[in-house]
Amino acid sequence: MQWIDSWGANHYDGYAFKQWLLDNHDIAIYVAVGYITFVFQAPKLVSKYLNLPANAKSSALVPVINKTWAVWNILLSAFAFYGTTRVVPPLLYNLKTYGLHDTLCTFRPDEFYTSDVGVALGLFTISKVPEFGDTFFLVLKGTKLRFLSWFHHTAMFLYVWLSYETGSSTLICAAAMNYFVHTIMYFYFFLSEAGFKNLARPFAMYITMLQLVQMVGVMFVSGYVIAQKYILAGQGIMDGMEGSCSGTTMATARLQLGIYTAFLYLFGEMFVNNHVRPRVAKKAD
Repeated sequence: MQWIDSWGANHYDGYAFKQWLLDNHDIAIYVAVGYITFVFQAPKLVSKYLNLPANAKSSALVPVINKTWAVWNILLSAFAFYGTTRVVPPLLYNLKTYGLHDTLCTFRPDEFYTSDVGVALGLFTISKVPEFGDTFFLVLKGTKLRFLSWFHHTAMFLYVWLSYETGSSTLICAAAMNYFVHTIMYFYFFLSEAGFKNLARPFAMYITMLQLVQMVGVMFVSGYVIAQKYILAGQGIMDGMEGSCSGTTMATARLQLGIYTAFLYLFGEMFVNNHVRPRVAKKAD
């Protein structure tokens, strides 16, 4: 992973990337709309032009798709591991050194836009585009796309775009948790697509539990910032003043809380349906 650090130190400019995001809001909308259009139209095109049935498990293309997807997943897992090693240790250091309030309420631009942490945060923001590739593979395999899947990808893409361009002390926390969970999650997907589904399947429940913990963690972070802003405002301490909680704008904190609350509900519903409610066996003819 050192080559990424070397590339970042010599070529990455977080402030320039921030400005690019600010100047190109329309591109975010185009990408999001294009992705959602793909979600609803691609299954029809795959069925028509690749001659794949609605459920393509019997297609000769499936082994090729599985192998390609396995490589894709292990690359994403390796990337997430890189991000975990660059973002989590500094976050833990800040919590230990400065405490919870200062870590969540103080924005450190040099850390956010430069250094190894800044590079990892910039790549985290960019990575939400290639993560759309998950949907591409699901479509090729004829898997029915859940609302959770495409909503999660779209919402995360737009959220990190806004958070990076505005500069957010809470994005570091969200990125740290997301990187860590994705390291494990994408490795699980790799095992599943590489032919070790029986080995990986028992861990599916724990992967979802880990995702739920992530959602609760980010909700706590954004909820804490929102609460502090209201409490301090009641004391006459507004954003920008000494002792304020101005590391994240109120709009960004509310957006983060809203999105992750929706994620918690959707992932919680999936967990209950897959691992709590008893499955009803199909009646024999």
